[in-house]
Amino acid sequence: MGKTCNKGNRPLDICKMRVFFNGINPFSFGRKSLSILLKLSLISSESPASNMSSDADASSSSPGEYVTSVQGDQAKTQPTMNVGTEVPEPERFAQETIRDYLLENVEEFHRLHELRREGWETSGGDTHFKKQRAAADRCNANSTQFFYTMMKTIAKDLDKATGALNLSRVEQPALLDMCVAPGGFVDVALTQTPGSHIRAMSLPVEQGGHDVKMLDAQVNVEFRDIATLAADMGVTKDDVPLNFPGPYDFLFEKVLGDNEKFDLVFCDGHVLHTHPRAEWREPREATRLTLTQTALGLEHLNNCSTIVILMHKLDSWRSFDLIHQFSKMATVKLYKHYRHHKIRSSFYLVAKNIQVDSAFAKEMVAMWKQRYKIATFGNDEEYAEMHRVTERDCAGRA
Repeated sequence: MGKTCNKGNRPLDICKMRVFFNGINPFSFGRKSLSILLKLSLISSESPASNMSSDADASSSSPGEYVTSVQGDQAKTQPTMNVGTEVPEPERFAQETIRDYLLENVEEFHRLHELRREGWETSGGDTHFKKQRAAADRCNANSTQFFYTMMKTIAKDLDKATGALNLSRVEQPALLDMCVAPGGFVDVALTQTPGSHIRAMSLPVEQGGHDVKMLDAQVNVEFRDIATLAADMGVTKDDVPLNFPGPYDFLFEKVLGDNEKFDLVFCDGHVLHTHPRAEWREPREATRLTLTQTALGLEHLNNCSTIVILMHKLDSWRSFDLIHQFSKMATVKLYKHYRHHKIRSSFYLVAKNIQVDSAFAKEMVAMWKQRYKIATFGNDEEYAEMHRVTERDCAGRA
């Protein structure tokens, strides 16, 4: 019989986002920086996040952001997908609803909105990001060490604020990190709870992944591209359309055992610019990676456990929607690092005491796996329909 836990927060509504916005001071990093950096801003609205990130903007707290870059009876057919697909039009109503509400009710957001507009009107932002991307192609040992140290700092501060990494009350603690490199989060978690069982995965270095710098040599890192874990995501060979463009390297054998459970899951992987991928993957890779982490992370959690998710763009519909979903089955906190993320759209969703055994949690896992199939094999119409948001949907979140 599984553990029982107290219900966390009541369903989150848009108004509760005000607390987070009011905790951000857009002037704390100086107007000189704003002139070139607010094109991205603390909370950029260029394209909504696909839960953690969008296909149009799959960046996160990676070295590239700082010093270098950083994952029927009828014949089945695979309609052509348009490369470079951005935010589906069906989401615009929801995005505008959130923006208008925040502009009217949150003074901090109103100021950020104006500063962001000014940032878009200067060419300095373009120059800055071109230099940033150029630096991303010059990954070296120093930048990897910087990234590792930075992630350890974020992990320590996040734990101080939320207590998410402390598993000392769990008898045989187990942790899953599907995108572990460079390893800072896992190292901090092991410091907090020595002897924890760790399941760690990372994109192979030869495929553009990061070096792993973890201090604990006992941690066995499995090098694999988690976006190809087809069997774990409920995909079989029969699901692959006959004219699927390929090439593909789906893994049709499960990597995670059906009864394999964890007490803490990190979902902070993001698409790497250094990762060479087949052309068919490019338009929707961030969505597929996000869905893989959230679906498998939630599915393999013990009841009342914790999940930490790296997200972007708090004012996007997809971010708000994911926060709302977790608030219906967990105690939710949002955390933004005061230094490393102060001029980034990045922040963390920390969901604790998750009611994994609830019908709603199981429904979310099934939905995310179905969306993974659509994002992988669906045509543009099916993909747009997957993201369709109606006025009723928006009202249901209020």
